[in-house]
Amino acid sequence: MGWGDLVGVSVLGKTGRSIVKADINEVLSDLLKAYADEWLAHYQYWVAAQWIRGIDADTLRPILLKQSEDELKHAEKLAQRIIQLGGEPVLDFAKLLATSGCGYIPPPKDPTNIKQLVEDVLKSEACAIKFYNEMVRKYRDTDYVTHELFEELLEDEVEDEEEWDKIYSKL
Repeated sequence: MGWGDLVGVSVLGKTGRSIVKADINEVLSDLLKAYADEWLAHYQYWVAAQWIRGIDADTLRPILLKQSEDELKHAEKLAQRIIQLGGEPVLDFAKLLATSGCGYIPPPKDPTNIKQLVEDVLKSEACAIKFYNEMVRKYRDTDYVTHELFEELLEDEVEDEEEWDKIYSKL
């Protein structure tokens, strides 16, 4: 029983690896960056939901928690692809920030500063959109499975940004 079998994902066989025309190490590096970003976004939104106070907090809390859950699901899909390609997800939580491309934005010190919180969420979503758009283009003709994964994540992040833009416009 291999590592992939433990999480319900099998490592690609010869044919699965042979259809990847991109450099596997480069693909893994990009997937790991996205994986770290999704974990950090998950935590950013989850901790913000716990932290916020004030008039709009009860409205935003369930939205933040849902987004946190969605980001964790993204991390799971990325981990599965990393394992399929023979890599391993970031196993040391302390290394997520160094692996990340978008980083982590902590909630504002003032838990009632909802406007700043939403601006920070929009910054995080914009970073993810730019990265995933770049990855969709990069792997379009060289790794169809990774391309499809990045395309799916891009679509989700665009929808998230649209939702947060609407929230921001009402603040």
